[in-house]
Amino acid sequence: MNYLFKSCLLLVFLGLCSGCKVTKHLDAAKGQRLLVKNTLELQAERKIRLSERTPLLAQLAAFYKQKPNRKILGLFRTRLALYYKYQSRTKGFARWINKSVGEPPTIYSQELTARTARNFEYQLQLRGYLNAQATYKVDSIGAKKIAVHYTLNFGPLYTIDSVHFISRDSLILQILQFTKSESHLRPGAPLTGAAFDAEKLRITSELKNRGYAYFAPNFVQLSGDSMGTRVKVTLEVLTPGDSLQHKTFIIQKIQVFPSLVPEISSLRQDTTINGIYFATSEAKFRIKPKYLYRAIAFRPDWPYRQVDFDKTARNLNALGVFRFVSIRPIKDSLLPDRMDVAISLTPNKRLSRSWDADINSSNSAGSLAGNLIGASTSASFSILNLFHGAERLQSSVLYSVEFNPNNRKDKFIFSQEFKFQNELVFPRFFDYLGLWRGLHNFRLGKNRRIVSTALYERLKTDSQARISLNYNYLRVTDFYQYNLFNASFGYDMRTSQEHQYTVDHIGIDVLRPKFVDPTLAENIFLQKSFGPQLFTGFLLRSFNYNYASRPNGFGERWTYRLNTELSGLEEAIINRLWAIPFGKQNWTISDLEFAHFFRIDMDGVYTRDFTNKVTGAVRVGGGAAFSFRETQNVPFVKQFYIGGPSSLRAWRIREIGPGGYRDLEGSKDPPFFQASDFRFEFNGELRFPLFSWFKGAVFVDGGNIWSLDRFDSRDRARLWWDSYRNIALGTGMGVRLDFSYAIIRLDWGLKLRTPYANEQGKYWVPNIISKFQLRDFATNLSI
Repeated sequence: MNYLFKSCLLLVFLGLCSGCKVTKHLDAAKGQRLLVKNTLELQAERKIRLSERTPLLAQLAAFYKQKPNRKILGLFRTRLALYYKYQSRTKGFARWINKSVGEPPTIYSQELTARTARNFEYQLQLRGYLNAQATYKVDSIGAKKIAVHYTLNFGPLYTIDSVHFISRDSLILQILQFTKSESHLRPGAPLTGAAFDAEKLRITSELKNRGYAYFAPNFVQLSGDSMGTRVKVTLEVLTPGDSLQHKTFIIQKIQVFPSLVPEISSLRQDTTINGIYFATSEAKFRIKPKYLYRAIAFRPDWPYRQVDFDKTARNLNALGVFRFVSIRPIKDSLLPDRMDVAISLTPNKRLSRSWDADINSSNSAGSLAGNLIGASTSASFSILNLFHGAERLQSSVLYSVEFNPNNRKDKFIFSQEFKFQNELVFPRFFDYLGLWRGLHNFRLGKNRRIVSTALYERLKTDSQARISLNYNYLRVTDFYQYNLFNASFGYDMRTSQEHQYTVDHIGIDVLRPKFVDPTLAENIFLQKSFGPQLFTGFLLRSFNYNYASRPNGFGERWTYRLNTELSGLEEAIINRLWAIPFGKQNWTISDLEFAHFFRIDMDGVYTRDFTNKVTGAVRVGGGAAFSFRETQNVPFVKQFYIGGPSSLRAWRIREIGPGGYRDLEGSKDPPFFQASDFRFEFNGELRFPLFSWFKGAVFVDGGNIWSLDRFDSRDRARLWWDSYRNIALGTGMGVRLDFSYAIIRLDWGLKLRTPYANEQGKYWVPNIISKFQLRDFATNLSI
């Protein structure tokens, strides 16, 4: 501790030396003074809630025309001092300081201060406070420093009284009246610039999807007549000077040119499918035209619709075999209401190779001890357009090794892992056995279907079929090893940037484990859940859903992840039917026993940017796994565990749980192997800048796992009404090195509350402050 205290004193001394007397460089003759502080006070007729004030201040902070020089640790203007020290030098270390670290002084400017005040007024006017006023006061701090205090008075909020649409074009007026129920400008709502911009885009989209190919948002004009703070809004679609801008178009010719530049390349192959012309300069088409035809969402003699053009661009890019996709509408010179479309496609390289090497931490299911340092290397290659139908074959080989720095003898290598993964993607939908068609045709009542028509059509147009074949070998020194073979068939579907679905219909996994430590084979829990097993699914093996929202006006984002897995259902049903005439059977294939379980796992994350540099995040997650065969537990590799860099950072991976169970022997001699059927955990973290690439974080973690097996022999392991007593809590701090290509995360976790009672019957860690030691922290490294 003495060393740490001396280091802190040295840091403070260096900061004082580097940050003092920077004002001596200011030119007093020119009246230069250093801006050291900006403050902003909000005044409104109503009380501004904290949930509204915080994001508003963060957004307005971006409109300061002058900002004070940054401080290190909030105390020292070291960057400014380094700027003055090295500004006249141009070589070596000084050049790096001037380019990356040094910061020129912020000299106070009255003009820029006035522009800042006008910026604040304008931003509030865009939010509906049309009479907002911003003033500022300049406070001198000594002879060479200045602080500026801004006061922003909101004034009354103007709201929409009514909305009227007008246009001298009768057809456009009909469309405006027909779609006005979808308007973003609603009576009683604030009159904001964001709502007006959204309304212009809505009108433009409605018209472009009804044939008005060249309509633009600047043809929509807003005017208003106010009575007090209520505004009667009028939206007018102007008549442009060029009559073509308000003309509807019909698509005439559609030409597709893969690997061909018209009027430059020589034509070697061409064909026509239902009026769409395909031509290439190669001896044969790289991609069969029938697959390109499926990706085009418009046809000859159809009216122009922007949504069809956007969907075609997405479909062609989703094939993954083109570097560039260009869709160009061309006006017909003879027929003014007709339009031709030229689609040009530039192919990617068919074969690509890559390799990678990295350092990582132990946060995988196979890593059963904490604070490990790992290294891995991988090689991969992909073949595009394998069968001339835009198929993609991707293969990779990975080898990784984990080192335990706490054991420098024969167990220095903690684990080794080898993976060989192969995936073949077809950019189209296969409905084998007519499963989805049958679910779509099956009705619940008159108007409801098990699978809606919208979802079924989206599956057929937006999903990609995927076949996977993988092998995984893992050996944990003096613990266990296993061979895992996996084959699956399913679909990937992204309905938008926010929503992504993955479905595996067929999935077969073969797990062959082996204990290296013979004493572990005597553990009853491991005997029941860790043996040669066969995981099967032929209708629905797994379903995964991921949602990631875009940031809203308050800097908020939500993400959600749902994973489900089902094994052995078909075999269990057939077994039950077989038992009616022949008796119940325990079917196996060789020494492999069928695994029968259902597993669901989910996490939700809420993130909020309080400022452009300070972010808070809250995560809540849970899961449950059930075996639907009485004589069988959920397989060990499918059970839940907690601890480690991505969970409770005050404990090592698999160290605690289930419930209030305490493995006294394992706690002294890792690795740990605790796992169970039910998981609940939560995390809260606040991230903030320190300096340069370094960012800091403080966090709180909590949660545990519990058993759902009524025959579980581990004491206090079952989930019960009082299981809240077994929630473990930890806190800590961390450092983030945020690079553009990677984030290095180093956390130190400290136990606050254990899931089991100590000798005094207490769950909270006693004397955590008075007997604080650095060795109480658990270190977690992840990249």
